[in-house]
This record gives sequence, C-alpha cells and structure tokens, in this order.
Amino acid sequence: MGSYLVIARKWRPQVFEELAGQEHVTRTLQNAIAAERLAHAFLFAGPRGVGKTSAARILAKAANCLQGPTQTPCNQCESCKEIADGNSIDVLEIDGASNTGVDNVRELRENVRYLPSKSRYKIYIIDEVHMLSTSAFNALLKTLEEPPPHVLFIFATTEPHKIPLTILSRCQRFDFRRIPLTMIFERLREITVAEGVTIDGDALMLICREAEGSMRDAQSLLDQAISYGGVEVKREDILTLLGIADRKILFDLSAAIFRKDAKGCLSLVDELYKLGYDLGQFCKDFLNHVRNLLVVKLEGGESPVLHVPEHEVRDLMDQAGGISFEDLHRLFQILLRGEELMARTPFPKVVLEMTVVEMARLDSLLPVEEILSRVEHLEHTLSRGGLSAEGVPVGSGQEKTGGEERSKRMPEEDVNETSSEPGRGELGEEALRQWEEFLTFVRGENPILASFLIQGSPVRLDDACLEIGFAKGSFAFDRVSEHDTLQSVQEIARRHFKQEVQVKVTPTNFLKDAKTESKPSPPDGGTDLMRHLKKEALDNPVVQEAVEIFQGRVVEVKVKKGS
Repeated sequence: MGSYLVIARKWRPQVFEELAGQEHVTRTLQNAIAAERLAHAFLFAGPRGVGKTSAARILAKAANCLQGPTQTPCNQCESCKEIADGNSIDVLEIDGASNTGVDNVRELRENVRYLPSKSRYKIYIIDEVHMLSTSAFNALLKTLEEPPPHVLFIFATTEPHKIPLTILSRCQRFDFRRIPLTMIFERLREITVAEGVTIDGDALMLICREAEGSMRDAQSLLDQAISYGGVEVKREDILTLLGIADRKILFDLSAAIFRKDAKGCLSLVDELYKLGYDLGQFCKDFLNHVRNLLVVKLEGGESPVLHVPEHEVRDLMDQAGGISFEDLHRLFQILLRGEELMARTPFPKVVLEMTVVEMARLDSLLPVEEILSRVEHLEHTLSRGGLSAEGVPVGSGQEKTGGEERSKRMPEEDVNETSSEPGRGELGEEALRQWEEFLTFVRGENPILASFLIQGSPVRLDDACLEIGFAKGSFAFDRVSEHDTLQSVQEIARRHFKQEVQVKVTPTNFLKDAKTESKPSPPDGGTDLMRHLKKEALDNPVVQEAVEIFQGRVVEVKVKKGS
C-alpha cells in the first residue's frame, strides 16, 4: 500500500499563476525575472498557509529551471523536479525554529562560498526566520548584504516585526495577504471535482470560513472531512467534525435576544453545551454573525465584505430590519467583552449565559432623530410658557392639549377631578401617610425603583391591595407594569407591610394631586405651600415629557422666591 499524499501537498501550487490571492507578489517576481533584476535576498511575510513557502519554491524553480531563468518554470526538467520533491542539493530549505544558533549561521556562511553543484543558483530558503537568535542574525548580516553572485536568500516568516531592522533593510519584502473566501471556495470546489467527492456548497463554505483566509488550513479541513464523510460529504458531517454550531442556532439566538427572551437564550446555550460544542468557538461565530448583521444594516445584502450564501443574506436582512444600528453595535460590544472574559475563565458556559442574558435585557435606544424631534417639541412648549427657569409652572392662561382647551389645575380642582376616579377621592390621610412611608422604605431598598413609583399615586391602599395609578402611556407605567418589576414591588410591599399585599398598576388620566402631599411637615421644615409648588413642577406635563424622553428622574426642584 503506497503512502497517501495529503491534499495540501498534492495540490501545492507549482507555478506563479496557481498562487491564489497573491497577484501583487507574483507579478512583481515575474517582472523581475523577465527584466533580469532578481534581488539577492527576499522576505516573504504573512499569515500561515497563504503560500509563502510555495512561492519560495516556485521562485527557486524559475531561477534554476533549465529553460530559464523563466517566469513560468517547466516542472519537467531535472532541476524543477528535484526542487518540487525537496531533494535538490542546490536548493536548501532550513527550518529557522530548529537552527537558531550562531553556529548554524556560521556553517551557512562557509557553504555560500562554494558554487552550486549543477544549478544556476545556490538558494537558501529559511522558514520562520524570526526564530533565529540575535547572534545568528548578526552573523548573517555581512553575508546577506554582499553575498556571492550565485547565491539567493529567501526568508519566510509569520512575524516580521521580530526580525531586526538591519536584516529587513537588506531584503526585498513581500507581504502576503489572507486569501479571499471566494478564492478558497473556488479552489476547494476544483479539488473536490478532481477527487470525485460530492459536497454541498453550504458545507464547503463552512470549511472556508473556518480556515480564516488560509488555503492550507482549508485543504487540511477538506481532507479531514473526506476521511470522515467519504465521497459524499454532508453539512451535518462538517458541523460534527469541526464542532461548530449550525447557522440556524446563531439566527435563533439572535432572534431570542432581539425579542428580549432571556429564558430562550439560556435554553439555547444549554442545548449547545449538552451537544458538546466548543462554546468559545461558538462565541466567535456569534460575534461574526452580529458583525454580518451590522454590515447588512449599513450596506445591504450586496456588500462586497459579506461572504455568506444567498439564502443567508435574506435571513440577515430580515433580522437586521427589526433593530437599529446603535442597538446592534451595543450588543456587539457586550458580546466582545464576554468573548474576552470566556478566554480567561474556567467557567465559559456561565460567562456565555450571563452575556446573552445581558444582551437580551438591554433596553433599546431611541433613534437620534426621534430624540431631537422630542427635544424640539419640548423647547417649543417651554417657549410658550411651560416652565420658568427655576422649574415652577408659569402663566395662568389656558393650554391646548389635543386641540381642546382646558384650564390649568389648581389644588382645589385637582381634588375635585381626582374624586371622579374610582377609589381616588376616598383615600384618607392615614392611607396617604402609609403610602409616603412605603415610598421611603422603597428608597432604602431600591432607589431606582423608587424613582418610578414616586411618579405614581395611590388609588387604593388597604390590608389586601395596593393599587398605584400612573399617567397613561408614561414611561413609569410601562416600566412598573413589567412582570419582574411588579414582582419586586410586591416583594418589597410584603416586607414593609409585614403581610401579603397584592400590587396592581392602573393607567389613569389624572396627574398626581396635592392631596398626597398634605401631610405633617417633615423635619426639614418645608411648608405645605412649598411642597405643593414643588409637586406642581414635578406634575407639569412638560417636565414629565422631559423625564420620559431622557428616561431619567428629577433630582431637585428649586422654588422661586415669592411663588
């Protein structure tokens, strides 16, 4: 049984034209050969698996081909075959990682003086040259600057920043790029056809994505996939082999986040964990998915930087249409922090769970245009006499709301109007006192929650029920009505009143009235009148609209002297 030649070696490029994605390198080298301007030292730098060593071998063949020097080596002569097989005595491939010492370079310096045995040039290809020691680099300097005319040096490295500048300045440097996804896909498609392997396009695209711009990595993964799935490789085989999540799970998780379904997010993470997926890799895949959503949001489905199948583009556009760019960017930042933390923690599942829950619980931002529109409306209202600079309502005329005139409320009118609301006018002084004590208790337990409750008014307060009224459509009403917030209020009420109390939230048409403030003066000496004026400012529709726009709370109200 003959030894098997892996795809990466069997399909190694043999001429410059076969080097995918490196046209800027191949064109320069071919022109230099044609013009007989071949330098004595080259540095090939770039990521792994993009063709650096293959380019070095092709250059060696082009220089030593019996038909050359030529832009296109024949691959038929003895010199080309020996170089391709790696056994040419005039083309020496040296591993920089295992020949790091100064003695190795001294031996090289001694050998360069001798003419090549049967080729035109003696060529030294040093891979991972950055691994050489400082002493070795120093020993190489003079020979590299003025080598004999029959010697060529070709260095390859993935970390050019580790090479001394004195070496870099003596070489022609070529930076190899990551190979585009489409080029890797076409090359793998060509290989599968030649090898007689049937593989789905989506499955092949998964391999290309996983390779991250490395042709060698892509070919090695394809080799592994063929070994696993045989002559018919299915998408499920690739998912199982690579341990990556199906794209459907990525879309399902993002959909759960967008609809703020934290429970669904946790279920999906648990499913991934039970199936044995690499959660760190999944987090990277999900980062790329959110990135694709951002690209679609910015440039649409025809973006040149969006390398996904056509059916997936449609799904991305559907999802991106339901969320703003600002919210997507915030979700990306949260996920990025989670991915960084997962790389350092022994509990990646917990970190991923908390990350997706944070993403699902993130409040949406209002579009800038809408905020500006509301601010302009607020300024217009203020300019018509909404508030004085000190925050106290000014003007005693009429204000129009919804096209109808209505008088500004005076304290007596508030009492009369609120008495028409169910249960509102029946609250006694004792109930109002209990409501203020409850608010004080909430401030100590949860100041943020208290900032919402203070915008409401008690509609009913007895041993069995606490019913709180909020202005219809207000931000405070929406927030307190949420299930989790309502449960928190109920739990705090149970601790304060020392018994089970049912908490209800009711939309009302009235604003908070002065009656809730008609209680004994607090120790700070504030009068009923001053408290009433402060309350009028807080209850003013303009103030409430400003609080809603900026989702904040009023910290202080200054009362104008003489009010």
